[in-house]
Amino acid sequence: MTETKGVRAVERAIDVLLCFEHSAPTLGISDFQKRLGLSRPTLYRLLHTLERKGLVRSFGAPQRFELHHRVAALADAWLARSDAATVAVPYLKELWSVSEETVALFLPSSPAIKVCALELPSRQPLVFRRGVGFAESTMSGASGKALLAFMAPDEITAVIADAADRPALERELELIHADGYCISEGEIIAGAVAIAAPIFDRTGRVAASICLFGPEARLAGPHRAACLAAARATATQISAALGYARVRAAAE
Repeated sequence: MTETKGVRAVERAIDVLLCFEHSAPTLGISDFQKRLGLSRPTLYRLLHTLERKGLVRSFGAPQRFELHHRVAALADAWLARSDAATVAVPYLKELWSVSEETVALFLPSSPAIKVCALELPSRQPLVFRRGVGFAESTMSGASGKALLAFMAPDEITAVIADAADRPALERELELIHADGYCISEGEIIAGAVAIAAPIFDRTGRVAASICLFGPEARLAGPHRAACLAAARATATQISAALGYARVRAAAE
């Protein structure tokens, strides 16, 4: 009985943390009530416990809550699993500077799910962004398909097994694999263009995808061509830094 209560409390605490989003970085107690349907006393107990552990911080009157420093430590521990997240930073900054568009790095948390690990928002007046920690299916958008198209055949088969139009998706992934990149238009955000290219590790396995995105009106013509070339070159540079170029050269 104690074990069941313990698990339930942990699940509720996690649900509280998951209420925080890029669009809602600070929340009041009524916001949590609307999202979770829990009583105010229960929410206060959970939030104060999380605050003692450094995961949440309270401020203001009326009292509001936001994520605190220990969350950053957890995120850093997760990112440490990937050499790509560490190696990519200077290359992403250079691509961001050259393209003047939003640039991001996506990691596969599983064959079916991609997670935004790094993001540098454009300084342009009209900006599209997903936010660090954003997770979505690898079947969606350029960043996901640039990962999925280069996974092992059995992984691809498992991920797309329930796709609404599996034959069309298979053909699209084959084309992406042949081209070495993916461009999507308005697939996730209306009016947005995303350009993505895969990054490979020293074993030759796809480790991440680099994605550049912005409004369709801006990412057109010569600017789109230049951004595509820059994104592909950046992906190649990061792959080489991870040891992929040496593996490929040895195989040749």
